[in-house]
Amino acid sequence: MFITPTKKNYQNKYLIRQSASIKTKIFPSSNTVKIFLKELDEFISLDNVAFDIWQLLRQKILFEDLVKKLKNEYRVPEKKLEKDVVQFLAELEKYQLIKVSAN
Repeated sequence: MFITPTKKNYQNKYLIRQSASIKTKIFPSSNTVKIFLKELDEFISLDNVAFDIWQLLRQKILFEDLVKKLKNEYRVPEKKLEKDVVQFLAELEKYQLIKVSAN
């Protein structure tokens, strides 16, 4: 059974990329960035917003601060932005590309 992630999954939590556990290689193209996950022998494609999130996750960041930075960069309604960020974070978490923690 798949449970749809919500904002509560990430609220008041720190997020950071798991760069040590999964090796990636970035292939920029016109509208997307492809990241090769060596251990999974698989590519994931990121649009500009997803790539910005990926870059912000290089350092530990609170979910709320991540959304705030993106809101300052993109003109998107906050509810939609939060929903899209949660979906993307859930996808990254599924591939074990991020660590979510309370501190």
